[in-house]
Amino acid sequence: MSKDGQFADFDEEEVYQNAKAFTLDLSTQNFIVEFGQDKAQIAFNVEKNGFEKLLKSQRTAEYPIRWINIWKPQLQPQIVEAISKHYHFSARLEAIIRSNPGVTPPQVLPSPKAHRFRPRLHHDKDDVEHRASSIGERPPPTVQNRSSHYSIVRDMYHYHALDVSKRFLCIGANWMHGRMTYKQVLSDTFKEDEEEKRCRLYSWLVLCDDNTVISFHEDPGNLKESKDIELIRSNLLSVLKQISKLGFLNPAETDNPLEIQAVRQAFNDESGRVRDEGASNLFYYLFDDWYAAYSTVKQFREELKDLRRQIFDNIHRKSVESMDNEIIPSLHVLGANIRQMHHVYEGYKNLIQRILEPQKHLHATALLGESPKSTASAAQSPPLALSAVSRFQRLGDRLQLLILNETKEFVVEKDALINTYFNINAQKDSEATARLTRAATLLAKLSVLFLPVNLMTAYFSTQIKGIQDIYTMKDYWYSFAVIMCISFLFLFFFGKLLMLITETLDNSVKKTGKYFKRLMIKKKEKEKVIEKEKEK
Repeated sequence: MSKDGQFADFDEEEVYQNAKAFTLDLSTQNFIVEFGQDKAQIAFNVEKNGFEKLLKSQRTAEYPIRWINIWKPQLQPQIVEAISKHYHFSARLEAIIRSNPGVTPPQVLPSPKAHRFRPRLHHDKDDVEHRASSIGERPPPTVQNRSSHYSIVRDMYHYHALDVSKRFLCIGANWMHGRMTYKQVLSDTFKEDEEEKRCRLYSWLVLCDDNTVISFHEDPGNLKESKDIELIRSNLLSVLKQISKLGFLNPAETDNPLEIQAVRQAFNDESGRVRDEGASNLFYYLFDDWYAAYSTVKQFREELKDLRRQIFDNIHRKSVESMDNEIIPSLHVLGANIRQMHHVYEGYKNLIQRILEPQKHLHATALLGESPKSTASAAQSPPLALSAVSRFQRLGDRLQLLILNETKEFVVEKDALINTYFNINAQKDSEATARLTRAATLLAKLSVLFLPVNLMTAYFSTQIKGIQDIYTMKDYWYSFAVIMCISFLFLFFFGKLLMLITETLDNSVKKTGKYFKRLMIKKKEKEKVIEKEKEK
């Protein structure tokens, strides 16, 4: 098998292995999968003529369901135009899908010599050709271009869209994917931007009325690591493998039960609507990237755990050691990322609600006895199978219980960690202040203790007739011992007496204040009584 636009049996081992390799190849532009209960076929890099011929041909009973996947749609405008004309996309939707996201330049890793939190600002020197001066003159203002679709989705990660017609149901949103981190490279450098860990890519998922599912994916640009493409396309590859018998029947390919997805298995259903089941479940599993959601929550939990450990380690920090200046910026960036992802998953939940709203009416009318075809023809969008509807409902519940509630708790814990950090530092400062106070008090007491001894020594060293050559060394040390003992006793009892006097004065002031307060209250009460008597 090669990427020549020709279909090959997807249930063959060689084709299956090549399909997995082609899916992880950045040069692959598109693929088409057609499958049924017994057969499946796949083709890569189909040209415009092949798409037009395929869209105009009649669907066979062997391959009732079709999945069209397109990467980098801006490089394949003719194919997007052919699909748009066939399914009657609006001109606005077609133009947005074909719009150029711009080449994403590789992000430059911050230099270890730079400031660990605030990036350095680069100022241009005077340039005669640009007629700009660094002092006194500003460069002329530039005209700002109008916002494009991709500029909006880059600024607002939670941006999403829903387009509905009788022939298709189209949803567009930012899907968050894992990326290789650079923690080992920047172990000693604080990272202000956490983009290395989560990659945003905008995608469209389209469910058509002829059991066709179409997916368009934004160009990821230049990737820093070769394994990034595996993480970005992990869910798509997982769904693709489940369409082949070698994927869902091979225990080696389904060692993780969470990767088992009932796409082709839906044909074992005896309800008579196996086509709707297969297309609807394919649409759902492309929407539900469970691994990205779980890894995001797990990452936030680990980062909070690491910061919690660093903060509690400060309890044992010595007062002479400086506090960690990276903790607060790290908590700030983490809190911003948590709030951002909370908005993203709120957008997913809103999309689920908007997808399910028309389905309630469709299935309600179907229960009343109307045929599925008449119900679908009167509806505003293609119907979803009951199994897909129940899966979307469960996904909405999981988003609320496991993601949104968890992110709210993360924000609360982040705020608590900030308060704990400042409380620990305040306690350390209080302890250091108390130690300084005790040291100052000890020095003051020692100076008071030796003050009489200094006076006595000055007396013995005075050169006055009558007292010279009278006192001996023995007299001096006896006097030193007596005066030192008297000074110590006086200092001890005076300190106790001073504390007693201070407490007594404080109690007296409090009692006096309470007494005058009662007097004022009684005076006001008497005045009120007098006013009432006057009124009577």
